[in-house]
Amino acid sequence: MKRLSRLLAVVLIVCTLGATLAVSASAADKLAYGAATVDATLLNIRSGPSTDTDILFTIGDKTIVVILEKTNSEWFYINFEGKIGYAKSEFFTEILKAENFSATGEVTGTDVRMRKKPDTSSNVLTTFNTGDTLAVIGINNGWFKVKDGGKTGYIRSDFLSVISGYNPTKATKGGSPAPSKTGNELVDYALGYVGYEYQYGGMSPKTGFDCSGFASYVFKNFGVTLTRNSAGQYKNDGTKVSKDELAPGDLLFFGSGKSVGHVGIYMGDNEFVHASGERVGVVVSRLDSTYYINHYIGAKRISF
Repeated sequence: MKRLSRLLAVVLIVCTLGATLAVSASAADKLAYGAATVDATLLNIRSGPSTDTDILFTIGDKTIVVILEKTNSEWFYINFEGKIGYAKSEFFTEILKAENFSATGEVTGTDVRMRKKPDTSSNVLTTFNTGDTLAVIGINNGWFKVKDGGKTGYIRSDFLSVISGYNPTKATKGGSPAPSKTGNELVDYALGYVGYEYQYGGMSPKTGFDCSGFASYVFKNFGVTLTRNSAGQYKNDGTKVSKDELAPGDLLFFGSGKSVGHVGIYMGDNEFVHASGERVGVVVSRLDSTYYINHYIGAKRISF
C-alpha cells in the first residue's frame, strides 16, 4: 500500500511539472496584446509584477510601449526599446490593441510570412528569416505592422521581437520615415536653451550641456531616449536621411573622416542649434558654413 502511495505521488509530481512546463511554453507563445502610452513623469519598470522587485529601468511620460501581456489587473509585461519588464497598469493611458508607433523589429523564425492583413488567411507579400530586421510602424491585435521597401504588411508578434527604441534604428528594410509633426515644437524647445553654458558630460540646464547631452535632454522632453554620446546616436538612433531631405528636428552629425564627434539639431533654412563648445555654449550655427560643410557626416531622423 505504501509503495502504491509513493508511486501515485511520483506520478502526481510528474504530471504537475509537465502541466507547469506546458503553461510556460504556452505563455511564451502568446501574441502581444497591443500598445499603451505612459501617463507618468517617470515610470519604474521592474523585474517582476510587484513593487518589491528590482527596478530595471525607468521611462518617461508620453512614451509608447508594447504590451506583451496583461499579467493581471494591476500589471503589464512590456517591451520598451528592446528591454523587457513589468509596469503598473494604472500608469498607462490609451491602452489599445491597434496603435501606430516607430520601432525596429528582428525576425525570430524561418520563412516567416509578411501578410497583407493581420490574419493567417491573408495573402503573403514576402518572407523573412531569423536575424532579418524591419521597420515596425505599429501593432494590430497581436500582429506587428511592418514596412519592406514600398510594401506594408503584418507579421505575427511571436515571430518578431522589438529590439530597439521607438525610433527605427537598425532597420534594413523600408525607406525613411516622414518628417515628424513635432519637429518644429522640438526646435522651439531647443532654442529656449541658447546661451546656456557648455559642460563636458553635461546633460541639464543646471550643469550645462555637451553636444550629445543637449540633444538627449531636448528629445527626452518629447519622450524619446537617445544613446548618450554622438557616435552612439549616429550608429543606433533614428533613420538616415539625405542632406536634401532634412527637416526640423533631424539630428546632424559632424566629425573627421568617418569618426563622429559632434551632433546638433536641424532647425530648417540651413541652420541648426547645438552645444558648440566652452567658448560659446549653446548656439545657432549655419550648416552651409565652411567648417560644417567640411565636417558634415550625415543626418538621422527620429520618429515620435
